[in-house]
Amino acid sequence: MDPRKEIERLSAEIRRHDYLYYVLAQPEITDRAYDKLFQQLQELEAAHPELVSPDSPTQRVAGQPLEGFRTVIHPFPLLSLQNTYNEEEIRDFHRRVIEGLEGRESQYVCELKFDGVAVLLEYNDGLFVSGATRGDGTRGDDITANLRTIPSLPLRLRENILGRLYVRGEVIIEKQAFAAYNEEREAAGEKPFANPRNCVAGSLKLLNPMLVAQRPLKLFCYACVLTEQSIEETTQSGNLEMLSQLGFPASPHWKKCDSMDDVLNYWRHWETRRDTLPFEVDGVTVKVNRVQDQQILGVTARAPRWAMAFKFSPRQSQTRLNWISLQIGRTGAVTPVANLEPVELGGVTIRRATLHNEEEIARLDVREGDMVLLERGGDVIPKIVAVVTELRSAKSQPFRMPTACPVCNTRLIKDEGEAISRCPNEDCPEQVKKQIEHFSGRSAMDIDGMGSETVELLYEEGLLNNIGNIFDLAYEQIEPLERFAEKSAQNLLKGIEKAKSRPLERLIFGLGIRFVGEGTARLLALRYGSLADLSAATFEELQAVPEIGPRIARSIVEWFASPRNQSIIKKLREAGVRTESEHRGAAGEKFKELTFVLTGALQKFTREQAEEMIIAQGGRVTSSVSKKTSYVLVGANPGSKYEKAVKLGIPILSEAEFIEQLHSEDR
Repeated sequence: MDPRKEIERLSAEIRRHDYLYYVLAQPEITDRAYDKLFQQLQELEAAHPELVSPDSPTQRVAGQPLEGFRTVIHPFPLLSLQNTYNEEEIRDFHRRVIEGLEGRESQYVCELKFDGVAVLLEYNDGLFVSGATRGDGTRGDDITANLRTIPSLPLRLRENILGRLYVRGEVIIEKQAFAAYNEEREAAGEKPFANPRNCVAGSLKLLNPMLVAQRPLKLFCYACVLTEQSIEETTQSGNLEMLSQLGFPASPHWKKCDSMDDVLNYWRHWETRRDTLPFEVDGVTVKVNRVQDQQILGVTARAPRWAMAFKFSPRQSQTRLNWISLQIGRTGAVTPVANLEPVELGGVTIRRATLHNEEEIARLDVREGDMVLLERGGDVIPKIVAVVTELRSAKSQPFRMPTACPVCNTRLIKDEGEAISRCPNEDCPEQVKKQIEHFSGRSAMDIDGMGSETVELLYEEGLLNNIGNIFDLAYEQIEPLERFAEKSAQNLLKGIEKAKSRPLERLIFGLGIRFVGEGTARLLALRYGSLADLSAATFEELQAVPEIGPRIARSIVEWFASPRNQSIIKKLREAGVRTESEHRGAAGEKFKELTFVLTGALQKFTREQAEEMIIAQGGRVTSSVSKKTSYVLVGANPGSKYEKAVKLGIPILSEAEFIEQLHSEDR
């Protein structure tokens, strides 16, 4: 017997049975027969360790526990979908798609939207090489070792695929398996997980793959990108079929829809039948089928224009509101929070729900002691939608918002036109802690180990009083503290050191300026290129930046004018934090006061990259052609926008001409 050939034969046979059992749920042999095959392979590999391959079925769980997760940069942005809950908005999405395709109708693909943890898988020449969490969409954690333990994930594809293949998927736990696993935890004296998604997220964060293998994780895949593949005839439906052919577990419930009425019928079908599924879903995804059309439609800063998540109606339950507490946010916003009698809602135990502001409390007329109707918006965020007034106590009293901050006792203010009360004290302890948490978060400076408990401890010990102090922390200060030891102190300092080199847009977002989200921070980084230039920008200059209105501009100017914040920026610079963009120098005035419209499929760069270049040079990008349009940038197969530009006499730019203008001397 040739050991190599026998190992290959056994491996192929076991992979086939794994696919039949874990993906198709159609086993051909008994568990005992399967175990015998597996044992034969283990014995052969033990006798010939030089013949063990990375994709061997025996290598799903192997190696020592990990020291930590490596951060990886995704090969392309993993965007989240814009959500809607009503028919009007999904029809409006359809209208925008037709406009974006310049009057051409589009076919859609509808799929179930899994309630799990998103991951990206990478295959090279048909072999699984790595996997990562979605993270912030740009970077995530390398969880390759944990993903290898999931039986439904193919380590080798069923067909030969050359080149790099990237697959997006969702890791889930089925309802029945989740209930059984929670029972095991409770029997062992461990705390049960609140819901399947939390269980998945917690499992994938474990540093020991052997423990991950004990969790009943499953994988569903729903998108793929093959680097060698031409997009001209590629479709989402074709990609789903290809995923199944390659051995990936893809949901069988997707459907091609020729009209928006077909989309709505699909949504209605599963909205009434979601509880019959073995796993949790919170809606359906609606995607333009042709990938070439997807590229033409492009994306916004946060979401694709060619897809939308159509959520199901929220689940509801009734419980008692015991008392109302106040929560202070990083900008001083005071949010009333309902503390509830614990209640199960859609498989989750709910104990708290936001009441948003004083006006919302008055609108609901919600009072402490009331029985309330609770709803999970999108099956995620709990909120109170009504009060059961017939069960209200005769002694109940309307809730009155306090006039002073419950943390620092500073008198609260309310800006004109706003519903939220605010603590104006920049040194309010709760504000400061929340600012530090925000600055350290994954979407900002991503300081590993600087979670809420660590921030609380360091603040109470007097080691942190603003985000600038983070980079002053020393090993001698941290190591003696409770919850710290030599290794954890070193890891925190490593995380702080790594944060110094984060991109400028993440620093701007991390500063916590009111109304400046991730998308706006990216625009500001592109336009100004450095924190110094941004801090010097006037209100009028900021308003000239696309998508920045007077409210955001005023907030930015006021933030940088604060002596406290100027001191923080000085500390960040002195600590060596990167305050300039890696593309510093790319910004300019070439396109100042010029408006561009893009049409057709660009070849040398994506639409998003073209938009970034235009914005960085002071230009503006709009979606429709008018007499005020300065240029129309034209790619392959342009449509009605090109025709309208010609009719109006608007200058047309090819990609080559656009690049020439971009690299020319400032006009």
